Amino acid sequence: MNLAAMLRGRGDKMSEMNAAEMAKRQPFFYDVTLRDGNQALPKPWNNAQKKDVYLQLLKLGVHGAEVGFPASSEMDFESCKELAQLTAKMAEEGDEVAQKVVVSGLARCVESDIQRCWEAVQYAPHPRIHTFLATSKLSMEHVLHLSPEQVKEKAVKCVKLAKSLVGDKGDVEFSAEHFGDCLDNMDFVIDVLKAVVEAGATTINLPNTVERYRPFLYVNQIKQVYEALPKDIAISVHCHNDLGMATAATVESFFVGATQLEVALNGLGERCGNTNFYEVAVALHNSGVNTGLHLERIYETAILISQWSGVSIYSRAPLIGAEAIVHRSGIHQDGASKTKDMKKGAYRPIDYSIIGRHQNDSISFTSQSGRTAVYEIITKFGYRLSLAEAAELQPVLKELSEKEGELSAERVLDVFREERVNVNARLVFNNVEVIPDENRFIFHFKKDGEAIRRSVTAEGPIEAGLILMREINMPVELVKYRQVVVPEKDKLWAGRGLSRILLRANGKEEEGRGVSSDTLKANMRALFSGVNLLYK
Repeated sequence: MNLAAMLRGRGDKMSEMNAAEMAKRQPFFYDVTLRDGNQALPKPWNNAQKKDVYLQLLKLGVHGAEVGFPASSEMDFESCKELAQLTAKMAEEGDEVAQKVVVSGLARCVESDIQRCWEAVQYAPHPRIHTFLATSKLSMEHVLHLSPEQVKEKAVKCVKLAKSLVGDKGDVEFSAEHFGDCLDNMDFVIDVLKAVVEAGATTINLPNTVERYRPFLYVNQIKQVYEALPKDIAISVHCHNDLGMATAATVESFFVGATQLEVALNGLGERCGNTNFYEVAVALHNSGVNTGLHLERIYETAILISQWSGVSIYSRAPLIGAEAIVHRSGIHQDGASKTKDMKKGAYRPIDYSIIGRHQNDSISFTSQSGRTAVYEIITKFGYRLSLAEAAELQPVLKELSEKEGELSAERVLDVFREERVNVNARLVFNNVEVIPDENRFIFHFKKDGEAIRRSVTAEGPIEAGLILMREINMPVELVKYRQVVVPEKDKLWAGRGLSRILLRANGKEEEGRGVSSDTLKANMRALFSGVNLLYK
């Protein structure tokens, strides 16, 4: 079949492995941040910084780490050596992750590189030499300038050397670089891989060095290799994100036989980066796969890596981006609100506490938002608000948002205060005097712009206020009254008295709210507010 036909898709239906059976396997997370990620940084980390990153990887519970390219520089050699020795020390002290983690170094298929790699990583409890050679037609002809026969011979020779060095203490990984470009010479590639396995490689890495095609084609290549090699050989995938599909290719490869998943923290790596560690881990977790990782460390790790690398986290990066938890559409906000206390939310992929991010849904207000956004924002400040009240505030906020853009929670609260607390409209409350001996209350207020002073005799201030409203032809019925304190989260008014008075008139109910450090004035402001809302 020619390349064009392969790109259109195979004619025969690709048989799928039993997904349930696959899910029982535990993936081997092999992190390449310290090598592939570091080499792509504008300012690569020094040895002390690489140690910090490595220790964070161990906190995540990573199964393997490619700590560098020892032959590339003296500094990288020393760093790899130090990390291997550190791992041995931690293992001796009882650190369980250090006792199990594979510490790997990268080496070209060059004798001196392989030797140098071993000199650096040999101190680790589980050292690995990872050597590679391109097997695509393009690379063999135009980059390596070697024939297929020469490539095979060189690969076998290098793996034999690596195996002779690691002996029984470590293991050898071989990468067929540019494997993703080998659609049209898979028979040759599989022949090479069988030969390097016979030479001593126990992990076969199949990199999608440059992502060019749809994931299905790459995943099918992985399946072909898995079926061709002995089942005790670990199949590894290493995907670059040139078209934004590295996570998909990596995750699906696991379900056709790949065990080792080469990933990078924050998706760091050449060009568009390597497969994102966190995305793969969570996708597998959601699919019922035991990752064997400390997923709760993910968010903390992402923040640290961003700080240490100087590479900011894209605001809409899955799982870790600032916008990943934000809902602005009214429909989405409604669904998020209704499922906010459930493990599975209507519009979120996970319960974010799984990755150590302790906020599931953030609702802000834009011109696209509905009443749910208003309700969620105001109630998070500690106020009680009905959905009907939220619906009345929504058009006001929508008009404001069309002028100002996205409104902060504090701005929404400001509007709530203006529209629903101490409301001045037809009536404006100024003051009330109490004459205790006479059970008399003297009100100072304005009605429709006219200043009024009115005396009312009653048993208490609320009764006096209700009598006053009848006398000025704005009668209301008291339904419910409550005196509380302004919530602490409202920094402007926190600690002041908050009166809530539910009133009824003409078949309609409204809650008046009044705030004051004086309880009596808070009551009166609540009453006047409620009447203003009923008699607009």
